Formats: sequence, C-alpha cells, structure tokens
Amino acid sequence: MRDQIEWNRSVVRELKRVWSGDPGLEGLKPSHLCQVELALHLLELVAPDQPAESAYVLLGGYPYAEAAGLVTSEEHRTALIAGRHLLWTLRRSHAWRQALSRYERVPDRLRAYHLPEPGAQTPPRRIVPTVAADRHAVYGEALSRVPDFVRRPLPLAPAGRSEFQEGNRAASVRFPADLIEDGIKGHELSAGPPVRSGPIEITREQLLDTARWMDEVEEDEGVERPGRWEQRLTEVRIAPRDADGRDFTEHDRIVLDGTLHLVGMVGAGKSTFMVLAAATAARRGMRTTLVVGDAAEQLRLCELFETVGLPAVPVLGVSTRETHVQRLHRRLASRGHDNLLDHHAPAFDNLSTICIADALRGNEAIEPLAYSDAPCTRLHPEKETQEAGTTTEAASLPAPWRPSGVQSAPARQPADRGPNGTALATPHGCPLWSRCPRHRAARHQVDGLIWVANPSSLVQSPVPAHLNDERLRQLELACLRSNLVFVDEADSVQMRFDELFAPSATLVKPGTESWLDQLHTHKIEELSRRGRLLLADRDVEQWNAALSVVATAADRIYQRLISDTTLREWVDQEYFSPWALQEKLIAEWFELPRHPEHPEPFEGAVEDERSLYEGYEDDSEGAEDSTAAMPEPDPRRAALTAVLDDFRDDPLGDGDFTDPLSTTLSAAAKDLLYTLSPAASRTRVQSLLDALLAGTPVLDRLTPEDRDEWKRITRDRLEFVLLLSVLHQRLDRLTYLWPMVEAALRLDRQGKELARRAPLDYAPIIPEAPMGNVLGYQYQPQEDTYDEVGRTSGTLRFFRCTGVGRELLLSLTGLGEDRAIGRPGPNVVLMSGTSWAGESTRAHILAPVGAVLMPSEKSLEGVGQTRFATHFLYDAAGEPMRLSGTELEARIPQARAMADRLARPGAGGAGSVLDQELARIADDHRRRVLVLVGSYREAYAVAETIDGQRSERWKGRVRVLVPDDADLGHLPGVDGPALLASLRRGDLAAFAEDRMAEILVAPLMAVERGHNILNGQGRAAFGTAVFLARPHPRPDDLSLSVYALNDWITRFIRDQSRNDDLVGPATFTDLVRNAENL
Repeated sequence: MRDQIEWNRSVVRELKRVWSGDPGLEGLKPSHLCQVELALHLLELVAPDQPAESAYVLLGGYPYAEAAGLVTSEEHRTALIAGRHLLWTLRRSHAWRQALSRYERVPDRLRAYHLPEPGAQTPPRRIVPTVAADRHAVYGEALSRVPDFVRRPLPLAPAGRSEFQEGNRAASVRFPADLIEDGIKGHELSAGPPVRSGPIEITREQLLDTARWMDEVEEDEGVERPGRWEQRLTEVRIAPRDADGRDFTEHDRIVLDGTLHLVGMVGAGKSTFMVLAAATAARRGMRTTLVVGDAAEQLRLCELFETVGLPAVPVLGVSTRETHVQRLHRRLASRGHDNLLDHHAPAFDNLSTICIADALRGNEAIEPLAYSDAPCTRLHPEKETQEAGTTTEAASLPAPWRPSGVQSAPARQPADRGPNGTALATPHGCPLWSRCPRHRAARHQVDGLIWVANPSSLVQSPVPAHLNDERLRQLELACLRSNLVFVDEADSVQMRFDELFAPSATLVKPGTESWLDQLHTHKIEELSRRGRLLLADRDVEQWNAALSVVATAADRIYQRLISDTTLREWVDQEYFSPWALQEKLIAEWFELPRHPEHPEPFEGAVEDERSLYEGYEDDSEGAEDSTAAMPEPDPRRAALTAVLDDFRDDPLGDGDFTDPLSTTLSAAAKDLLYTLSPAASRTRVQSLLDALLAGTPVLDRLTPEDRDEWKRITRDRLEFVLLLSVLHQRLDRLTYLWPMVEAALRLDRQGKELARRAPLDYAPIIPEAPMGNVLGYQYQPQEDTYDEVGRTSGTLRFFRCTGVGRELLLSLTGLGEDRAIGRPGPNVVLMSGTSWAGESTRAHILAPVGAVLMPSEKSLEGVGQTRFATHFLYDAAGEPMRLSGTELEARIPQARAMADRLARPGAGGAGSVLDQELARIADDHRRRVLVLVGSYREAYAVAETIDGQRSERWKGRVRVLVPDDADLGHLPGVDGPALLASLRRGDLAAFAEDRMAEILVAPLMAVERGHNILNGQGRAAFGTAVFLARPHPRPDDLSLSVYALNDWITRFIRDQSRNDDLVGPATFTDLVRNAENL
C-alpha cells in the first residue's frame, strides 16, 4: 500500500498555523485542501484546457487522457500513476464535486487555485497563496514519482511479560531473555530481483541441460515417480510469433520480454515448459514465481523442486493454514495411513500450526492456544515501574508461578486498556518469530528462488510485518523481486481475479440450493454430529448466533419483498444497501435543492468507498479521508443522519448508544426480528417514525387526507431498512468469523470469499467496476411462477464490486517496474490452452498470443482419433432424459435414473453403455471412464447407483471424487453411511494407480482444468469421458454478469470495435473525442 500522507506534510504544517474557525473551513482539514489542489495540479499538467470538474476522470483508472491524446510524455504517465495512488478516493464525480464545493468555501488567501463559475467550461487559474506559497513545487514533486510504500516498523516485545487478547479475555506470556534474538533479514524491495531485470532468452539447449540434470538427481534420490524430464522435453515444440506478426514458426529459442501470452493444447507440454524454465532460471540465480490452481498443486511443485535441491517455497495464506493441514492429513489417511503418527510428508514443514509462545503463557493457560489467537503481532509488553511494591489493578492477571526462593522480578504495569478491556498501546511482534515453525515458509521465502502461489494467496496475503516495515501484498512483492512470473491456466486465474474483486452469494432463492439454506443445513449436520460440543468454542458460538440472526432477518425481508409490490418497487431491483435506502428515506423527508453547491443526496451504494476494501491489522482507525462529508446545512437532518448512522453500525445494540433515539431504533429492530405480534410491532414502529419525523419539513407538505397513507408506506419502508441493517451487520460478522471457524465446521470457500474484501492496495491500481464500486443486495422476482393470490417468490443476492479484477492480470509487469531508475518489471508468461477464445467473456485474454506450444505428432494423432458423440438415454416412457435444466429438487433422482441407464446391461445380454464405451478404447492401459456431473451430491448419487447394480459388474470398480476436507463418514447431502471407495481431489493425479478402478464420477468444475491425470506410461489415464451435465455455468450465476461487464469494458477501452448495430461510439477513443470535455 502506497503512502498517501507524507507527500503533503510540509504544506499541511504551514497551513495549520493559520487554520482557524473561519466558517468556510468548517469540517475541512488542510490535508483535504492539499488533495484538491494536487488534483487540479495534475489537471493543469496533463489537460491544461479542461475545466476543474473534469479532474476526477484522471483518477479512475480508465485511459480517458490517453484516448484524448493528452498523454504525450513519460512525465504525464508517471503523474497519472502517482495521482491515482494519492487521490483515488476522489475518483467519483460525486466525491469530486463535493470536494470542489468545499474548496470554494476556503478563503482566497489560503488557496492556490481560483475556480471559475460552475459550468463555465474554463480551466482553473493558478493564484499565489499567502501561506505555503511554494506548494506547487511540493505538488510537482509528488507527481514526479510513484509514492513509496507505507512504512510501519513492528517493534519486538522485550524479554519479560507481555499481554495479548485470547478470544474475549486477556492472556499473558513471559519471554526468557536467552530466547530473544534480533530481527531477521527481510526482502530488499529497492534491490529488485536477484539478477537484473530485462529480457530473458531461453533455449532448448538450456532446457535440455536442466532436464538431464533433474533426471540424474531424481535417479540418485530414488524418487518413486520420476519426472522423465528429458523424454517429456522432446515433445515440447515452441513456436514464437514471426517478426511480421502473421504466423508462428517453431524455433529452439524464445525470448521472454514483458508479457508473453503462451497458448498450447492439452498435452502440448505447458507444465513441462514451466517447470524446466523455472529450474533453469533458478540454476542461473534468477527468481521465478509460479501461479497455480490450488494449495495441493503448490505443495506438490515445492516438493518436486526441493527434491532436486532447488529452494522452492509455497506462498500460502495464514488464515487457511488449518484447512490445508486437515486436507493433507485426510489425503494421507485415504491412502491407507490410518495412524496419525504415520503421516509423513515434506509439505507439513510449510504447514505447521505450532505457536512457540503457547508454552510460555502464564498460569491462566488451561487449554492449548487456538490457532487464530496466536499473538504473532498482538503483544503488549508491561511497563517497568520504578517503585518497588507497586500493585497492579484488581482486573490484571495473576503473576506466573515461580518456585519458592526465586527473587521476584521488578513490578510491572499492565498495558493500557480501553473501556472494553482491549489494549491501547502499540502492538509488538513476537520475539520468537525468527525460529517459529509456523513461519518457516515466510522466512525461507526471502532467499528462495522459486515461489509457488495460488491466485488468492498471491493477491490477498500480506508480507509479514516481521520481515519488512513496508506494507505490501505478496503479488506486489513477487512483481518487484521476480525475474519471471508464470501464470498457469491464465484464463482460470483471470476469472478468479474477477471473483476476488466482485464476490457474490445467492442468499435465498426458491429450492434448496441457495447459499444460506445450504449453510444452515451444513451447520446443523456438523453441530449434531459433534453433539454440539463445538459451541463451547466462543468463535463458533458467535458465528452460529450470527447465522441464526442472518437467517431470521432474511426471512423477514423475503416476506416483505414477496407480499408488498410497492415496497419492492421502492427498493429497486438493480441493487440496494442499508446506507443507500437510509439516504433515500432522508431525502424524502427533506426537500433538497439540486445544484452544484449541493450535490445529490446519495450516489452509489456505499457511504465510504474505503469500506469495500481490506487494509492491514495495524491500520489506524482515524486515517484521513479525502471524501469527508460536508457539514449538513439543516441541523435536524444532520441529527437524524447521525442517529441512523449509529444504529446502522450496531443495529442490535451490542454496545452502548449515546442517543436515546438510536436505542429505540435498535429495540424496534429486535422487535421486528423476533415478534409474534406484527400488529403490535407496527404500532411501536409507527411511534418511532413519529419521533423521527418531528421537525422535518415533509409533514408540512402533506394534506391531512394523504398523511395517514404516506405514514403507512413510510413505516413499511423504515421497517425494511431496519431489518436490512440487521441482516447486513450480522452477515458482515458471519463472514468476519468465517476464517476462525472454517476448519472446525469444515466450511466451503464461498463464505471466506465474502469475508475477505479486496485489499486496499489495489484500489489505485485497477479501474473501478464499470457500474461503479458498490456493495449491495439484489432481489429478482420469479416472474413465471405465481401462487393462487398472485404472489411470486424471488432470489435475494449479496454482492461487493471493487474493480475490474482481470486488469490486474494484465498489469503484472507494470507493478514491478521502477520508473525512477528505469528498471523494468518481471517477464510474465500467461499460459493456457483456452485463453485465446474470441468471443468468450470468461476465458479470453486480451494480450495477443506471442508464442504457441505446438503439439507433437503423437498428440496430433491422438486428437485425430478422438470421437465426439451424443448418446441419448430414454426413460420408461421412451422420453429422452436430461440432467441439465432439471428442476433442483428432481436432479438427484434424475441423476440416479440416468446412471442406471448407463450401467444397466442391454437387452438380450448386450453390454451396458459404459461397457460399450470401454470396449471402444484400444489402449488397455487407458480403459477407464470419467463420468462428469454437476455437483458432489450428484457424483455420489451416480457412483452409488452404478456400483449397486444387480449384476455386480461394477462392484468395487467405481470411485467417487470428494473434497479434500470431506468427512467420508458424513458426506454433505448424502443419506446414510458413505460406503463407496472415494478419491480426494488432491489425489486426483494418482487415480491410475488404483488397478481396480474403472470408473471415476466427479463434478465437472472439480476437474475442469489443470489436472494431469496420467497412467504409468505417461499418457492420459481416461480413455473416454461421459458428460451427464452440460459443461456450462448456471445462467443465474451473478459471476457471469461480472465476467460479461469486465470483458466488455476491457475490450472497449482497448478500442476493440463493438460487434453490433447499436447507435453510439464504436470505440472508447470515439467516445472520448466526441465528448465536449473529459
């Protein structure tokens, strides 16, 4: 995260000397003035003829200035990048207009610019202020380079006693002096990669030398499954694009310079090329970052490189460590290692959950420290006192036990505490971090030459504060410190980046497949299976309570949306949020003039765009915000806004309110949530509404005849806002606690994605979403189904849009460049077999293909022998059967029926459909069938049906794919014990080792890409694949809309013409140049 404060400190210091209680300065800080003037300075530099109202356009990430032909030098490009980092919170028109309106109120003697009348379409004029007259030089310096990273040194706790928070109570730990060591070496960000950046030439001779070396080492080490790298390399044929750009010609060398889009069909050797290139680079002292699909693949690759002596490190998130450990244990158990003591794998070295400080806790420690409570960066040392015999407060913890006769240590004072018992002092780091097994991978990463990451860990994981004072993410670190970055299955990573910056969930919808319903069912199964012992864990208990409230609030909201058409229309089907609806209510209660000095009452669905993003643990609460709201001209409106804001932050009153009206709002929310008497509840809400409306102008505008009806409608709207505020706050709490209970409750990934906001570091780097960065809910009625009284159900969704995620994939080289010294960024290789996909909104990568991995003659021969066919299955009535498109409640029975038709012998003793498919496979080593379905539940149902055929032809020859963290005795959604032989997803590559298995049933998305399932001969293990479900996403998946919007905007800003007959500009450049101004 780049520093947004230091650049203007000298100007702010001078302005503070004369900053007074002038009415024009109310609610405005000197830093706000500097931010406005820096934006105007940027406008003056890049677009000197544009009006002040256009400045925000330069900050949003879209190339308006470039399309208008205004960016003519490297100085301009650097200024735009710096401006976005320093001023990104002003990138919305509403925020910028509000900032300009505040700026106009500042006395001329303090301003550096004179603004023309609004709408004059003339540029701002520079004037000389009487204070900080040299500020333009400061602004010019700020725009001349990319800001430095935020630096926050983490002090280490000294020897002695320190406190930290364990759950909801205070705990302590005592560090012996002889265990304390100095801090360890971190990443040298200014040094760049180990070898100077620049184009890298890779030749076949270099790869061949590395392949032979790896084969020799593996043979010497007695590797059980050697890679046979030299043999695999013979089938890799590299064809870079010709100089004229018209064709691709096979060559024995390839130059990696900037971003290379490398495509190759399945079996063309993409993984082989990536591994050999990384190994070759490491042998030459260069660093390579590999981005692969999941943690299992990360650990497998690291083990491969470590076996041949190359220092490889997995980049894994801290919050998911417990889940990865459990999955690894389960995979080993499924291979026959039932005894936990027999679980040996190199990956455990990088997945340790040990906390050394746990053994040094005080005598209040009764149970082992929970993984999430480890005080790695949350220690608060006690302070030495000069007075002997000073006693601590009664609430402090008892002193640790010491043998009799040992001299007492000097008395200490406990860390300063706030009203809720949490420590207020600067947090310290654990002094044992440099030897803690939990952080082994992070320490080895400093000198490691091969970093292996997955998309989520790369984008979201921060660099440990023990290593670096700078605050940055692993993605930025990888781009700064790597010579090479390989992105495997780049189109899949592109979709993942889109999802990370626009997570969504279908909270409730008709049927049993909605996220909230499935989560409730899963929770009940887990708690029941463990006799509710899990509720003894405070985090689990709080998470369960939050889920209960979310479910109840969702039901109450759902009931109102179903039964009240007028309310549904007011809410708006596009999207809504508690804050937006609150502002909508207040705007209805106060008639607001709409002119440039008083912008629209609300815009978008978030009060503060920063709330959409995730910062760092040590971020200060009171960070300056350039979008601070203007003072309300109406005191009553300001008071109501403050009351509603307080309520929205804590709708169920977990804390204490300062205003009695906020307490009443909270009581009303509880009443609406739990009442069994709606009529009485409505009466109480009506009284609350009367109190809120007191002193508002709206009542004076209403006639007595209209007033009662208006109040009834407004009461319904207020009730909806109260319930939505409860849902939103508790959903936020639910997702916040998700990482802490994920392992205990074996939760899926979706809730974790909702919990993790996009890191704030990327807000200035990628463009905001085409529809604006929003957080909200969406309700879509089910128009085709009505009950007997005309009511219809619908779908309630939650989403958070924070930017065009796929732009990050195309910006990796730029992230690592240092413009000040002219150092280029890493060379990036985007690899996939389906990333040049033309019209696909999901898979197509806009970077032009720079090279092709040509398939070998043997691979082409195999492709030529591939047969695609449609085989209809018919039910007892002779009607064709289908799984895709079947109603949700009928999918499992339909899947079983289709599986029965597949496995049942034909008439007259003829073989079943599966037997016929196996008979067509000429290679005896590939006689296996992969049956693909839509979900794990369907996979189990199909596998059970095939395995249970009366003929017993398939008995013991069917395997079902299950998640790595599945409890095989209690598969979700499966009735009865799970008796089928199963294969965990992380062991998919080893399926061919099972000599008895002929059929694997798996969800399509679980084996979609990136899995090389080979037999002992190194060929594809499956000879045929049967699709029971169409290989298409669900049409109601909100992610499809995100992909489509992101695909449209990324093509549009690159001037790819629209393929339609719609009226309007065909390209982005046409749009910009036809406009009157930016």
